[in-house]
Amino acid sequence: MKFSKATLPFADAFRYSKQTRQLAGWLALIRGRLSSGEVIRSLHLARAMAYADANDLRSSVLEALRKTPGFDKSQVWRDVMHLLPRFHELVLKDPSISRSIVLKAPGESGEKGVLLMTFEYNWVRLLLTLSEEETRWLNENYDIVLSTSWSPTDYAALALAVSSLRGTVFVQSCNYDEIAKIEAFHPRLKCLETLPCDWINPRLYAPKPPEERQTDILMVANWGEFKRHWDLFRALSKMPPKLKVVLIGQREPGRSRDDIHRLATTFGVTQQLVILESLPIAEVARHQCDAKVSVIMSRREGCCVAAVESLFAGCALAMREDAHVGPLAYINDQTGRRLRPNHLHEDLSALLEQSSNLRPHHWAAAHLSCELSRAKLNSLLKAEAEKTCRPWTCDIAQPQWHPHPTFATENEREALRPAYTQLRQRFPKVFSEALIMESWR
Repeated sequence: MKFSKATLPFADAFRYSKQTRQLAGWLALIRGRLSSGEVIRSLHLARAMAYADANDLRSSVLEALRKTPGFDKSQVWRDVMHLLPRFHELVLKDPSISRSIVLKAPGESGEKGVLLMTFEYNWVRLLLTLSEEETRWLNENYDIVLSTSWSPTDYAALALAVSSLRGTVFVQSCNYDEIAKIEAFHPRLKCLETLPCDWINPRLYAPKPPEERQTDILMVANWGEFKRHWDLFRALSKMPPKLKVVLIGQREPGRSRDDIHRLATTFGVTQQLVILESLPIAEVARHQCDAKVSVIMSRREGCCVAAVESLFAGCALAMREDAHVGPLAYINDQTGRRLRPNHLHEDLSALLEQSSNLRPHHWAAAHLSCELSRAKLNSLLKAEAEKTCRPWTCDIAQPQWHPHPTFATENEREALRPAYTQLRQRFPKVFSEALIMESWR
């Protein structure tokens, strides 16, 4: 549905209201309770869990889920996945996983390897394609780390993982506020202390001094509606026309660079607006290092890696204070500003004036680098191995998000090549020959 300049803010407010989400959650819970079949019932309850931000709704959903089918019937959750076109059709089209990385090879005496899988559709590809026996072998030889791509994550996919795998299933949430909900969903789910956006390599960025930066405001976001470019344009219409604004994105279904340009015109943007599409990641980084302020206008999404990339590039980061987006937790007096919804243009103007005095790169390097995140994950996995009386003689490799998981060094990639080969030989439908090459920048 298309909205006009006048109606779009009202539609947006309804879409993101807490009351709307709670109502949707209670309705899904009721539909689940009234459903007679286990599969349809489970589907509705998983949807209700996604909306269960409040404790009372969450408790009611969990109580219903644990009565029947519980989490021990993997076939029920497999059937749920077959009802979700975004997963079922994708698996049928191509069951091989992508954007995933082997961080450690299995060792002797039961020492497990580590497989990190990003995006829920990759979890589903793996678990729907492998047989029960094949899943058992993988589970016995690897710790599985599931990295989410959205908040809330897909709780039916989480249920499929818990019902298919044994032992602790590690999950990397996109938002700190969702960690408690994920761990409440099942006692064998254990969340990492990191978000997917916490794996940036500082050495890939060369921030310019503040006085040399040419772009005033930068927005790196695909052209999807949920990125809410219109909100930036509404703020820009009240700001000085001399500002240089750069937008970098890529096509989304039904949305192109031309649509973004028309949207800017509709909202009366008078600034010098540069709209760039499908740039290589190195070129995106160059623009980030040349900008004073980086803006994220989403109200709800995943961890938004571009936000933390901007910090490493030395940009002051601006996000709405009501956003449910992971990196909002990283905005402080050294990194940027939380924007008040009804004062966006005022707060952006103030941040532009203050940006040269902030230290986003230094703060990010001290708190969010890929080296620090590796140490946290390594410590968590090692503690789990000790808890279950399994050996731990080798630490995990150093990954980095660039923009998806890759090895930081070619030597580590080559050292793990035999593990990739073994997985490909055992499970050729799921682990393609190209997977290891995706794991290199």
